[in-house]
Amino acid sequence: MKNKTIIITLIILVLVSTAVMAQDNKIVETTKSMTDDISINELITGTLTPIQDVNIPAQIGGVADQVNVEIGDKIDQGTDLIKIDDQGLLIQKRQAQASLDSARANYNEMKNGATIEELARVRASYENAKASLESAETNLELMEEIYNNRRTLEQQLVNTEQQLENAKQNLNQAEINYEQAKKDYQRSKNLYADQVISEREFDNSETSFENAEISLKQAKTSLAVAEKNYQLAKETYNNPTELKQQLENARSQVNSARTNLKVAKANLEEAERGPRAERLQAGLASVKQAEASLAQIEDQLSKTKITAPFSGLINLVNVDEGEMIASGQTVINLIKTDQLYAEIEVTAATASIIKKGDSVKVKAETMQYYVEGVVSNISPAADSSSRTFLVKIKIANQNQKLRAGMFADVKITKGESGSAVVVPIESIVNLNSDNPHVFVVEGGKAVRKDIQIGISTDSQVEILKGLNENEEVIIRGQSSLETGQAVEVRSR
Repeated sequence: MKNKTIIITLIILVLVSTAVMAQDNKIVETTKSMTDDISINELITGTLTPIQDVNIPAQIGGVADQVNVEIGDKIDQGTDLIKIDDQGLLIQKRQAQASLDSARANYNEMKNGATIEELARVRASYENAKASLESAETNLELMEEIYNNRRTLEQQLVNTEQQLENAKQNLNQAEINYEQAKKDYQRSKNLYADQVISEREFDNSETSFENAEISLKQAKTSLAVAEKNYQLAKETYNNPTELKQQLENARSQVNSARTNLKVAKANLEEAERGPRAERLQAGLASVKQAEASLAQIEDQLSKTKITAPFSGLINLVNVDEGEMIASGQTVINLIKTDQLYAEIEVTAATASIIKKGDSVKVKAETMQYYVEGVVSNISPAADSSSRTFLVKIKIANQNQKLRAGMFADVKITKGESGSAVVVPIESIVNLNSDNPHVFVVEGGKAVRKDIQIGISTDSQVEILKGLNENEEVIIRGQSSLETGQAVEVRSR
């Protein structure tokens, strides 16, 4: 009986001791630390815009003769979009071309100098002017003599009558020579055309004809002078009171003849030596000016045809056929959408961590998945009103399923780490202090481990130092634990 009492007492003591010990153990929940990829993402909503968006202007004014496209048309680079009426410019081009041809001909004529035939005509003109001066001087001497000696009037009348007769005979002979030279020239022209005579023989015949023509003109001039002298002598003889006026006329004729001879001599000297450098420069300047005028009109003509600067889609047409277009007026809006921009506004903090060339994820409002995008532009200055920075992300749109103007979500990774030791964020004690730490279970007891943390998300924290993979980390009940305290683990 006594032994039985002792056994019962021992059992009661064991049960009481176990209950007390159970009351000292802390109940906790745990999870295993693991290796995983962790990242911090920001989701920003933006708008899709074309990769190219150009308002095409008319570079000259005029009437729209043809409008070849409509909204939505897909066109290639260089496609004719609009044609402006060019009839007036074509007329101006023909005028400018004619002016250029004339300027070139004049310049080449000066540059090459006078031909043999032209030189012969200039020399003949000089000789004719020289002869005219001699005749005028002779007539002046005669008039002075008559003015000084009345008795010579009768002899003067006889002499002028004889000169008149000689002039008539000379004219008759010049006419005969001219007709003969003309026939010979026409015959040589036909023979040359039939390749019977040489070019030199034809040129000689042509020169003879031109000389005969000059001689005929000179004979006619001489006859006119002789007739005038005869009439003057006759009037003087019959009316001596006009003698003084006739003398003044003779002096005037001498002065005029001298001037003509001076001009003829200058023309002959220029023809023999060629034009001066100044005249050549002036002629060349005229050619360049005519070329510039023609080039300007051709440039305007080229602008009457408005073409596509790149392949794309017609987004807007602002003109109809027959409508007057002003210079500088926007006539077409052309966009390129085989690639698109997702444009977003970001804060300074986000702008400071992204850079051109970064990869981001983009999902348009019509898409069920994200596609890869590349940051192509970051505004260097914030918007003055919103204090945000414009960022453009380029995405592919080869199938043209996305449209400019759609909304799109852009996922920006602000930080990431691959194969990092991570734990649930709720396991960290003093997360935002200078001494963050966790508790792990080792041998049924809580053990504190000071840690260095890296990236943190809403649910996970990267452990840079102080904890290894696959350790049993306490995630519930660790707030009041002490190192070495016994714990009881319950499944999560």
